[in-house]
Amino acid sequence: MSEIEGYRDRVERARQELAALPAVGSGRLGPPDPTTGERWDRSHVLAHLAEMLPYWTEQVRAVLAGGAEMGRTEADWQRRRRALDSAHERTETALRGAVADGIEGLRSLLAAMTDDDLDRQLTFHGHAGDRRLTLAGALEEVLVGHLEAHLRQLAELTPTAGEG
Repeated sequence: MSEIEGYRDRVERARQELAALPAVGSGRLGPPDPTTGERWDRSHVLAHLAEMLPYWTEQVRAVLAGGAEMGRTEADWQRRRRALDSAHERTETALRGAVADGIEGLRSLLAAMTDDDLDRQLTFHGHAGDRRLTLAGALEEVLVGHLEAHLRQLAELTPTAGEG
C-alpha cells in the first residue's frame, strides 16, 4: 500500500467512526487541554472539526497549486474561535453534516494526490512559530492525524449505555 493510500484508508475509517457514534447531544465537558486549558464538550469538538477540515483542506490545495506556506492568520484564529463559541447554536445533526462534508472534501483532496506530493516542502506558520514541514507532515498534524485525535476525543465524550 502506498503512503497516500494509507491516508485515504485512515480517512475512510474516520468517516465510518463518525457515522457509528450515536447522536446524544453536547454532553459533559471533557478534561482541560494541557496546552490551552480549554474544556470542550461534544458540540465543541464537532464545531471545531466542521471548521478545521475545510480550512486545512484548502490550505493543502494551495500548496499543491504551487504555494510554499500554510497556516492560520490572526483572522483565521478568530474564525476558529467563533466556530467554538457558536457550537451550541447549531444542532448536532447540522454539525455532524458539516463534519461529514469536511471529510468528503478531505477524501477528494487525497484522491487527487500522489505519494510524490507528500514530499513537498513548505513553511508552516503556527502558534509556536514558523517551521519547515513536508506536506505529509502537515497532513498528519492538521488533517488526518488531527481528525483521528478529535474523533477519539468525541468517542470519549460520548456516554455509553447506562451512563448519564
